[in-house]
Amino acid sequence: MDKSAAILIVDDYLLIRTHVRQVLAELGFMNVFQADNGKAAQEVMRKQRIDIVVGDWNMPVMSGIDLLKWMRGDHRHAATPFMMLTAEANPSSVRTALQAGVNAYMIKPFTVHSFAAKFLSMLGIAPDSAPAVPAPAVAVAPPAALPPSNVIGLDQPIGERVKKCTVLIVDDIPTNIEVLAGVLKDDYTIKVAISGRKALEIADAFHLDLILLDIMMPVMDGFEVCRQLKANPKTAHIPIIFLSARDGSEDVVAGLRLGAVDYVSKPADPVILKARLSAHLLLATAMQDLKRQNELLIENARLREDVERMTRHDLKSPIAVALHGSQSLLAGPLSEAQEEQARMILDAAGNALEMVNRTLDIHKMEQGSYQPALQAFDLGALLARVAQQVALACAGRDVSLRFEAPRDVMCLGETILCYSLFTNALKNAVEASPPGGVVRMALAPDDGKLHVMIDNPGAVPEEMRERFFDKYATSNKIGGSGLGTYSIRLMAEVQGGSVGMESGAGTTRLTVTLPCP
Repeated sequence: MDKSAAILIVDDYLLIRTHVRQVLAELGFMNVFQADNGKAAQEVMRKQRIDIVVGDWNMPVMSGIDLLKWMRGDHRHAATPFMMLTAEANPSSVRTALQAGVNAYMIKPFTVHSFAAKFLSMLGIAPDSAPAVPAPAVAVAPPAALPPSNVIGLDQPIGERVKKCTVLIVDDIPTNIEVLAGVLKDDYTIKVAISGRKALEIADAFHLDLILLDIMMPVMDGFEVCRQLKANPKTAHIPIIFLSARDGSEDVVAGLRLGAVDYVSKPADPVILKARLSAHLLLATAMQDLKRQNELLIENARLREDVERMTRHDLKSPIAVALHGSQSLLAGPLSEAQEEQARMILDAAGNALEMVNRTLDIHKMEQGSYQPALQAFDLGALLARVAQQVALACAGRDVSLRFEAPRDVMCLGETILCYSLFTNALKNAVEASPPGGVVRMALAPDDGKLHVMIDNPGAVPEEMRERFFDKYATSNKIGGSGLGTYSIRLMAEVQGGSVGMESGAGTTRLTVTLPCP
C-alpha cells in the first residue's frame, strides 16, 4: 500500500481522532482526513478520494455501521478497506459488521502496537515487529468461521434448529422402533432403547431433545421410566411423549400427571405423529431460548451492579492519578509534542471522570429511581460559587463571564444536583463562545418559580436545535459525549423544574426553571 494513501478517520471523539492520526503518522501515512460522524464522512468522500476508512461504530447523526453499509452499496467505495474501531465487543456486533463488509474490527481501548499491527494486516503489509502485548482485537474471519454463540439472536432460525434435534425412541419391540425410526429419521437424529433401564442410561449420557416412550415394557414400564427421568435434574427438562396401545383416559391422565407433554395412541398416524413432535420440539426450543435469555438478563443485571460498584470505587482512583500526573507534567518544561500529549491525557481523564460521576445518576433518573433530597437554599449564592469555579477552570479562554448575584433568592431543590447542573450549563456556554465573547448569567423570580438565564454569543447549529437536549446529541465539541445538555434536562426535571433553549442571530439563551419553596 502506497504511504500516500488518503485515510479518513471517523469518530465523534476528537481525542481518539488525534491519537489515531498520530499513530498513522508514525507508520508513515500523512495524508489523513477527519470527520466526526458518518454524515460528515460522506461529504468528505464525495469531495475527496479516500483509500482507507477507520471509523467508530456509535456516533451521532450517522453511525459507523450505517456508513459502512452506504459504502458497500456505492460502487465507488464498495472495495475501500474499512476498519471498525469501537467499544462494541459482543458477538452480535462482530457478526453485524462482518455481514456489512468490514475488513478489520478493533476494540477500544487499544495499544499503539495493537492498532498498528491490525491496520497493517488489513492492508496486507507485514509489520516490522509484532505487537509487544496481545492485541485486544477481534480477528475478522469469514462468517462461517465465527464460533457458535450463546447470545440470543445469533442462533439459526428456530425451525432449522428443530431439524437437528435428537429424539430417543423407547420400545421393547424392535419392529415398532424400526417403523418409528423410518418415519422420523429424515427430520431428526434418532437414538433407540429396547428397555427402560437402557433409556435411562442413554438420557444420562447424551443430549436429548425429546423422548418417545412406550408404556407397556417388561421389568420397568414407561411410567416408572418417566418418574425417574423427571426426578433427575439432568433429564427433568426433556419433553416426553407417551406412545402406547393403552389409550384409556386413566392412562392418559396418569402419564400427564407424571410430567409427560403428550400421549399418542398406537398405531400412530405418521403425519399426526410428526406434527405433534414438531410442535413440542418448537415449544421446548423456544422455552430453552427464553431460559437462556432470562439467564443473560440476570447476568447483565449483575454486571450492571458490578460496573456501578467498580465505577463508584475502582475507576475514580486511576482517573484521578491520570489527572494529577498530567497536571504535574504540564507544570514542567516540555517540548511542544510532549505538551500536546499531556494536555490530551488531562482532557481525556477529565472527560472520563465527568462521565463516571454523571452516568450513574443519569441512569437512576432515566429509570425513575432517583429520589432528590429537596430543600430550600439560596440559589443566588450557589450560582456565585459556580460562576467563580467556572471562571477559574476556563481561565485560559478569551471569554468573559458576567453575573451579579442577588441576595436571599430561595430555591427548592437539591444543592448538589443544582451545582452540577449549572456548572455544566455555564461551562458549555463558555466553550461555545468565540474568543472575546461575554457569557452572562441572570436570575429572575416569576410567580413561585425561578428562571436562570445563561446567554452566550454563538448560535447552535440549526440541525442541532430540535435535539439539543437529546441523549448523545453533539456538535463538533472536543471530547463531547452528548450527555451534557441531556443531563441538564434530567437534573432540572427530577427537581420539578424544566429547561429551554433559544438560539438565533448569533446568540444562544439557555433557561433553567426551578420551583421556589
